[in-house]
Amino acid sequence: MQTTYTEATSIIEYIIQHGQRHHFDAHHYIYHTGDLCNHIYVIVEGKVITHRVMEDGKEFNTKLLGRHSIFGSTTLFCGRKTHSLSARVKEAAVVFSIPKVQFEEAILNDEVLKYEWLLWVQNENEKNEYQIRDVYTLGKTGAFYSILIKLANTYGIQDGNNILINVDLTNHELANFCNVTRESVNRMLSNLKKEKIVSINHKKITIHDLDYLKRAINCENCPLSICRIE
Repeated sequence: MQTTYTEATSIIEYIIQHGQRHHFDAHHYIYHTGDLCNHIYVIVEGKVITHRVMEDGKEFNTKLLGRHSIFGSTTLFCGRKTHSLSARVKEAAVVFSIPKVQFEEAILNDEVLKYEWLLWVQNENEKNEYQIRDVYTLGKTGAFYSILIKLANTYGIQDGNNILINVDLTNHELANFCNVTRESVNRMLSNLKKEKIVSINHKKITIHDLDYLKRAINCENCPLSICRIE
């Protein structure tokens, strides 16, 4: 299940070749909501969670970014802007950054980068649309099942009919991805374990019946480039 998508290969290579290398420890913030947007980032190692804090103080996770994920100041040619999300390191990460103005100039002068960037932006917009739909139309259980499917598509390791989600996730983190309480996630996971749909070992979830989750939410079998959590 775990697949690396290469639609933005030239962009990733450009940022790595021309950018600055950074190492961030777990739990470190790369940027906070309200910080000035002035760099674009690519992850080489580790994982980063992007999230926003809602008006009621509740944290809502938007993405779990892994290797070769692009994030940061991704709204180009819009002048001075600030981040609407925060980026927190989940697992110690190696990240390359490039100033937004330098990247904008490269996009203007390189047709390959420009084409890849348009494809990447379109793909991100589709992922965001599906995420909003899932959270607000599928209900608590459906939204949680959708997150499990996306995790399987992004970080899953297939072993026969079983899929190991190869990342440690707490129930609190899972809850923040689907806008529910930790208690709700505890209950839903308990029910899935009783039905032998999933099992958990050292914070890693193994899905034994992915089709069950898909049927429960009337999954449309979207392309894997869309049905992902990064």
